[in-house]
Order: sequence, then structure tokens, then C-alpha cells
Amino acid sequence: MTAPARVVVAALVVLAAGTAPSAQQKQASGPQPASPAAFEAFLKTLPRAEHVVIDEPLAVTLTAMPLSCLDHPQARPATRGYLWEASYRPVDDFAKTRIFYGCFDWHSAANSAWSLVKALKMYPSMPTASLIRTKLDRHLGKSNVAGEVDFFKTSGPFEVPYGLAWTLKLQGELLSWNDPDAKKWSENLQPLVKLFSDRLTAYFKGLDKPVRTGLHPNSALCMNLLFDYLDIAKDEALKAAVLDAGKRFYTKDTKCDTAAEPGPTDFVSPCLSEAAFMGRILPHDAFMAWFDTFMPPVQSQEFAPLRTSIDPSLITNPSRLAAKSHMIGLAFMRAEEMNRVAAWLPPGDPRAATLTRLSAVNARQGMDAMHVAGYVGSHFLGAFSFLYLLSVP
Repeated sequence: MTAPARVVVAALVVLAAGTAPSAQQKQASGPQPASPAAFEAFLKTLPRAEHVVIDEPLAVTLTAMPLSCLDHPQARPATRGYLWEASYRPVDDFAKTRIFYGCFDWHSAANSAWSLVKALKMYPSMPTASLIRTKLDRHLGKSNVAGEVDFFKTSGPFEVPYGLAWTLKLQGELLSWNDPDAKKWSENLQPLVKLFSDRLTAYFKGLDKPVRTGLHPNSALCMNLLFDYLDIAKDEALKAAVLDAGKRFYTKDTKCDTAAEPGPTDFVSPCLSEAAFMGRILPHDAFMAWFDTFMPPVQSQEFAPLRTSIDPSLITNPSRLAAKSHMIGLAFMRAEEMNRVAAWLPPGDPRAATLTRLSAVNARQGMDAMHVAGYVGSHFLGAFSFLYLLSVP
């Protein structure tokens, strides 16, 4: 995709050389990290890439995708029943009794609304500002929220936890914005937020083990999304449930199964997403000790699956457009997660330079392939690209 954007060069950071440990010290402390010179040499083998940095023209370009789909009702299911076929029709007055009825699926409508709020918050005078406000005002009206609440009272596991997490992330964005419309929208949204908070609190308390898939239910992914809400909202019950679940799920994890990545339809890296989450909840020294046993060295063969380039052109079957769109999404999610992990590492840690470079490589691949999956991708990739752009150091 071609879009106006400023660029910054990913910094190359090298550890200062220290005194070489003795053989006895090496044996006692376990495998030793590569030398600074070895990291420099490895970094030179990686493709050159520059991070994309968001500015107003790029924000306008990216918001074109959610703007074009927010009012576009979700498609009826394509599959047919064996004996019975449902007669599908939109619910009455859906434009006044639903919030997230566009953008192909419910959770994508939720993250599209978040991306519009974020862009408007960053650039309140952008050329599309008036249109964005009008659309958000229509979707986040009181009657829309009331209709969603009524639906979700009996919705069962629908959109738990991924879509609910995006809705709370949206609320966190509104709560942290000193704007009259944002205040109104957040007040309107609060009944749904309360319902979702209670549901997610019960969900994480009752979850015996984490979901480690590379798709929507991934526990670390959803808890990462929730933290932007938990950092601003006074929601102690949900925060306690998330922190407790994170510690139960991950503190004893070692040697992440990088060989299993990526799955054929993944859009998130389970290993990187978990590492990014643990950086949020552990003290720095504890995180470093955990990370050193969890993630293989970035220059190692074990880490190679996370360095593999994303190439959507390899998927040529038209019936696999969804998989192609997820591959593009994975490029953005890897880029974001690598930046987040690099930020948790100490200044001068050479792994940060490698992760930052790999993040830029992935992001460029995502930007270049943004539209190759058509509407199957554009309905959510605007939001995913924003996640990456907000992580750029």
C-alpha cells in the first residue's frame, strides 16, 4: 500500500563488552549469550527495513477501511444446513439497536470503532474528523447500547473473550480522552462494559489453562487488549482476575514451542504475545529471568520460525482468502509484539535491536500486502496496522 508516512530507522544497539567468564562460571550459569560482535554480524544478515511512523495523512488513509465497513451489515452465513435452512434477515431497526453490526463480523466492527476513536483522538482536525464523529455518534447512541445489552444477556459464549476485550479496549480509549463526545460515548457504553467486565471476570477465573492458539481466543492476546482498559478504568475485579490468570498460566512456562508457529490460519504469535503480556505484569528482574528461559535466542535456529517472512502471495486458492488476510494480520501482530517485547528488555540488550529490525520487516510486509485479500482483509487490517503503529519506539 502506498501512503504518506514518515520513517525512522530501527536503532542498532550493541552490548558493551565485558570480562569473559571462566569455564567454571559458564558451566554454572548455563548457556551464554552471543557476543556483541556475533549479534552485529547476525543483524547484518537481516533485511534492511524502516519503521512506518503514523502521521495525519497515514491516519486518514487507514481510517478509510473502517469507515467503509462500519455501516456495512455483516454477511449472512455461507454454509447451508443438512435438512433445515434458516431464513436469515436483519433484526428490526438494527441501525438503532446494535452497535457493532458492520465490518464482516462483530469483533471487527468493535476494533474498527476503536481505530476510528484512536485516529480522531490523535488528529482531531483530520479531514475525515466530522464523518468519523457522525458515524461514532450513530453507533454509540443509548438505544444502540441498550439493544446490545439485551442481546448479550442471553448470548452465551458469543465473542468471549476476544470481541468483549476489544469493546473494553474501546472504552479505555474513550475514558482517557478529554473530549465532550468521548465522555458522552463512554457514558452510553458503560452498561455494556459492566456486563462484559463481569463476564470476562468469570471467564478468566474459571479458565483452568490458557488458550494458546494463534487465533481469536488466545488468552495472552485478549489480556493484552484488556490492559489498555485496565490501566485507565477502576475495574479492580477484572484486573485481579486477569493478573491472577496470567500468573497461573504463564509464570512456569519455559521453552516456548516456536516450531509450531505459524499455524496455517494464525494471525497472532502465541510465543510473542505471551512474552509481551508477561512484560506488563512482572517486575523487570523477574521478567528478564522468565524471558531468558522462555524465548530462544533470537539468532538461534529455534527462533527461526518467528523470523520467517510473511508472503501472502503463496496463498493462491480463492477459497483461502481468509487465511491470506490472517497472514497479513500476523505480519502486523508480530511487528507490534516484537516492539512490545523489545521495550521490556534493558537498555543495551542486543536482542532489542534484532526484535526491532524484525518488527520493521514484518510491518513493511503487512503494509505492502494490506489490500491483496480484498474486503476479507480490509475489514480488520486497519485496526491491526494501528496496533503496530502505536508500538513503534
